[in-house]
Amino acid sequence: MMKYGRLLMSPEQFCLWHEVHVLTSFPQRLLGLLTKRGLPRGHAYWFPSCSAVHSWGMLFAIDIVGLDKNQRITAIRRNVQPGVMLKLQGVHSIIECEAGYPYPLEAWCGRRVIFEEREVNHEEVL
Repeated sequence: MMKYGRLLMSPEQFCLWHEVHVLTSFPQRLLGLLTKRGLPRGHAYWFPSCSAVHSWGMLFAIDIVGLDKNQRITAIRRNVQPGVMLKLQGVHSIIECEAGYPYPLEAWCGRRVIFEEREVNHEEVL
């Protein structure tokens, strides 16, 4: 069962991504974004306990946000193209979102994000 929710900037509770899919199982993580043709603005995929990503087989570029164990933003990689492998130092989890994400994530390094889980009907799942 996949968890869903949103990620908020602490302490303001400003919503960074309103549709977040949390990938915890091996099959979920293995597929990741491979079955997608793109990500709508405001959607993201969160990979807890993950410090490396690959974009092999993907059809579109993504932005990557690395979080430490306290869910503080510690790394940003913009416009990661298909066919790339990245290992982020000091990162405990990774968020993948659409390339060109409009917020100044680099300026927010060190800031904490909070996950707010929500119940989802099966029909709502993308």
